[in-house]
Amino acid sequence: MAARAECPPHSLRNSYSQERRRLALFVCAAIMVAGVGVLGLGRVSWFRQLVESWINIHLLFGLLLCGLVLVRYNWIIRYAPHLHEDIRELSRHLSRIVYLMLYAVIGIRLGISLVNWGWHGGSLALTLLDEGLRNDDDGRVFNPHHDYHMTLLSGGITLGMVRVFLTGCLVYRSRGE
Repeated sequence: MAARAECPPHSLRNSYSQERRRLALFVCAAIMVAGVGVLGLGRVSWFRQLVESWINIHLLFGLLLCGLVLVRYNWIIRYAPHLHEDIRELSRHLSRIVYLMLYAVIGIRLGISLVNWGWHGGSLALTLLDEGLRNDDDGRVFNPHHDYHMTLLSGGITLGMVRVFLTGCLVYRSRGE
């Protein structure tokens, strides 16, 4: 009879499958955040009205985006000790997540607009600027009622959180040790 080697519970194979599950969960959360962001840029629908009766959809997008970055930060601190040693690299990594989510949300929304134009016809509006902003003489750049502006503001606040809060926590942690 040949002896069969048992894999210890802390083997690389077990670790790899846990890493894949965490990554799948993170990707699902990112898809949910992107879905809320696209919903916030879409025309008024029954689902958007339902969500907005409960909470501002742009605030929800910003909170979910901040939560996604905080989850990734916690994941890096816990499971990737080599990355949290380099504060700049960690800040860049977390900022990339925010930029990718903003690009995905705006790109998906513009893609939906393009598909609607091809399917239904009519005018094609692939601009992020409001018509009133381009023709207005009052010089107002930020409009709190414009969906794209609020989405970009949510991303900007999240980037500020990454740059100030998380980097400050890491600097404090590295000086404390």
